[in-house]
Amino acid sequence: MKKSTRPEAHLFGWLVSLFVVLACSGFISYLFGHHTFAQINSLLHLTFGILWSVLLLPYIFLHFKRILGVKRTWVFLTGLATLFIIFITVFSGYELLFNGQRENNQSRYQWHFFSALGIVLFLMLHIFLHFVTHRSEVKNRFQTTTFIPRIFASVVVASLIATGLLWQLDTFTKQAYSTEPAVKDYQYPYGPHPFRPSQTETIDKQFIDEKALTTTEKCASCHQDIARQWYRSAHRQAASDKTYVTNVTLLATKKGIEATRYCEGCHAPLALLSGQLSKGGQHAGIAGTAANIEGVNCQSCHGINKLVHNKGVASYQFKINQPYLFETAENHLLKQLNQLAIRYNPEQHKQDMAADILASSEYCSACHSQFIDKDVNGWGWIKMQDEYAAWLDSPYSGINDPNFSHTNQQRCQDCHMPLVQSDDPSASPDGYIRSHEFFAANSMLTTLNQDMEAQQKIVQFMQSNKVRISIEPPHRKDATINNMPINQQLRDAAVQPFYFYKGEQANIKVIVANIGVGHNFPGGTIDINQAWVAVQVVDAEGQTIFNSGFIDEQGYLDNNAYQYRSLPTDRQGQIVWQHDLFNMVGKASVNIIRAGESDVVNYQFKIPYWAKSPISLSAQIKYRKLNTRYAKWALKELYTPLPIIDLSRAHLAVPLRDKLETIDNLHAKQQNLVADTVIW
Repeated sequence: MKKSTRPEAHLFGWLVSLFVVLACSGFISYLFGHHTFAQINSLLHLTFGILWSVLLLPYIFLHFKRILGVKRTWVFLTGLATLFIIFITVFSGYELLFNGQRENNQSRYQWHFFSALGIVLFLMLHIFLHFVTHRSEVKNRFQTTTFIPRIFASVVVASLIATGLLWQLDTFTKQAYSTEPAVKDYQYPYGPHPFRPSQTETIDKQFIDEKALTTTEKCASCHQDIARQWYRSAHRQAASDKTYVTNVTLLATKKGIEATRYCEGCHAPLALLSGQLSKGGQHAGIAGTAANIEGVNCQSCHGINKLVHNKGVASYQFKINQPYLFETAENHLLKQLNQLAIRYNPEQHKQDMAADILASSEYCSACHSQFIDKDVNGWGWIKMQDEYAAWLDSPYSGINDPNFSHTNQQRCQDCHMPLVQSDDPSASPDGYIRSHEFFAANSMLTTLNQDMEAQQKIVQFMQSNKVRISIEPPHRKDATINNMPINQQLRDAAVQPFYFYKGEQANIKVIVANIGVGHNFPGGTIDINQAWVAVQVVDAEGQTIFNSGFIDEQGYLDNNAYQYRSLPTDRQGQIVWQHDLFNMVGKASVNIIRAGESDVVNYQFKIPYWAKSPISLSAQIKYRKLNTRYAKWALKELYTPLPIIDLSRAHLAVPLRDKLETIDNLHAKQQNLVADTVIW
């Protein structure tokens, strides 16, 4: 062997050996899936891939330096083709290394896989042509490969040693998650089930270790956009919301901490699942606890693998995700290797965190439907809010209205998790994810947080033609009576005039239509929220004639305002105004508008003689998160006047007439008009 070719031959031996190992490890990763061996194998595949790409550079330099000037056209062309395919393999491999397998780069994985096959084919063709065209040199040239078996054996041995070390390291650092409650002597006042009166289930009714639930920081390291969206959401603040803190503290005081399981299954799954909600533990209303800080976090939603039923009160089954390599390691480097293993082979991660049920409206029923029973109120079973049933009953579910267009069918997620652009790993091929801001109607939280951007988004969401209000013009049938013959076409096209007489009792109809909300309007906690109709009537000079639905100086709504709300009652028939639902045994009234339906509100007022024509009628449908009485009680020192959002407005100008004319007077005028016409 010539001395000048020895470095090139050594490099070639390493490249061939590493490539064979890379090919084998690639197939092993594909075949074994989520197994620990497959994950270690993937990490070694990445390591050897980097080494292989680094050794390529000096080899390509030495190889081209040696063959320059040699006229071997086909050998040269196949070599260039092989080099081009190698570049594709290396480029796609590094992209997978840095970005992982993402929803929008699946083609990169395909390119990487098939280009690796292409290397094998073109390299074999390249060597074959070299063998055929230069037989006289083959003997000397192929002596350079005699030590490849030794190099290959060294690489294989190194792979086995590295696999064994990583396996042992994973075993050594792996901490078993506890299945015992966080509180000793956990109490079972609601029977043998550990989570009652919440409807939550786990496998074999086991508790979930808090370490397995508080993974938000880890999730955010890859899903940064989603984490930022979630952080400002009502879900993140579900336990730290001051109104919730007030109510859950009241419940714990009156009924004991065990009763808070009823609330915390939805507002703070960390506290419920980890077994904190027993004497000696801490409910999520206590500041500084993990449950209070994270509220409804990533695991709270993405750990749900199925529903127990769709009646609500946290009616989900929670299942912990399958661990990846170094899942519970504390070392920073091992944490990075864990994230790398997930990014590079995310199939199991997607199966665990993106169960099919997450895309259904039924999924939302686990917490956005609610009932209360004797265990909590000491009385009996009472149905409460149920956005899922209301959606099922709406045209948007596509179940109850066969005439409703299929294209207009919408899930909860289509409204409350709209598509937004993002570079998140889970983004679709065209760069969209479902927003995790979950904006709906909670303008109280954005006000307290002084998050004006989020506040504006809520206003835009609520004003996007979801509820519409209109004023029915006060047409007067008597004004159209006429004994004179008239063309029937004109009669059909005639518009009845409208006006009021001064001094008369005016009647107007205001129509409120729920045309865009996918469930009842209003939704949610309608016992403490406020939605109402406001009507103002002024004359041409701005003098007030009638006003309903105004807010006084103390922030309280006009007692006579027409409201959409629920009035829960206790066993003495008193209104349960503090949202202390454990005292609720029934409802005095419920006033809502079902999806796709409307409500007609009648108003009466007298037209004063001093009014200047025309008078202006204005009507608005207004919404405020929390009525003032409850807000002052629940928010305490944090209370501030909460914003009122006009969901829709309507205006109508009505002319006034001075004298009320009877039908007989109109007939007489018509007869005189006929007589005057004949005489003329």
